[in-house]
Amino acid sequence: MRISKSERIHLRSSSNPFGSKILLNGEDHKKYTIQARIGIKGEAFFEALIADYSLPHHVVGPKDIGIDYICEWVYGEAPTGVLFAAQVKTFTVENANKPELKGTEVLNGLEKYVIRNSHLKVDERTLRYWKGLGLPMYLFVVARTKASGQSEDDVLDCYYKRFTPVLTMEEKQEGLWFYKVNRGLKFIAFAKEPGWQGFARDLFIDLMRWSYYKGNIAYVNPRMLGLTQFPEEGTVFPELFRDYKERICDTYSKVKQFLDIHCG
Repeated sequence: MRISKSERIHLRSSSNPFGSKILLNGEDHKKYTIQARIGIKGEAFFEALIADYSLPHHVVGPKDIGIDYICEWVYGEAPTGVLFAAQVKTFTVENANKPELKGTEVLNGLEKYVIRNSHLKVDERTLRYWKGLGLPMYLFVVARTKASGQSEDDVLDCYYKRFTPVLTMEEKQEGLWFYKVNRGLKFIAFAKEPGWQGFARDLFIDLMRWSYYKGNIAYVNPRMLGLTQFPEEGTVFPELFRDYKERICDTYSKVKQFLDIHCG
């Protein structure tokens, strides 16, 4: 049986969907680039890491409008209803952008790093969208170091930057640390011992920051997150109060005025 030229083109392109140039019925289509593959591996690594402590809901396709995941924190076998959002970026480590260790952060007990990479800066439009969500927001970065020697496997490490201070206090993202949040395939939810520090500590404080930013001092029970380093009930954080005093006092004034009229 003879096959026409157009049929041969169709068969070659259909059987090779990941080629450097794709022809389908004689038309150009998107390439499956090396960067796309690296990005998929990075997201898979992030999901594998965080799955022990969160339900990661992947935002894909046309629904991807500035975040990659909405995650629900899980402690033990109990989903907590505590949500946070994540954007995940992956890059290949070269000498120029190799993460630089700057010591250990006292508050969360994690190693802190500087990563110089212009692709990791979040643009203003995305920041405005994140602010509207009103959730703790994190940029997770998966750093891929190419295999060397006899090894066939690349080394992957995961870092995160907290964006709640940027969104609620207008801090500059360039001045904030990246924190390494994995030891191999283990997610560092708690840094030194169960219930203390680690990512869970930062998530709790960022939840409180959003509460204060919205004008109230409602307290999230830290036991929901597995934290024991904070009191279980009713604490007010003086440092956070000072950061958001104007917004809290404004809310109090409005509520008091309303109650004086309707409950006086």
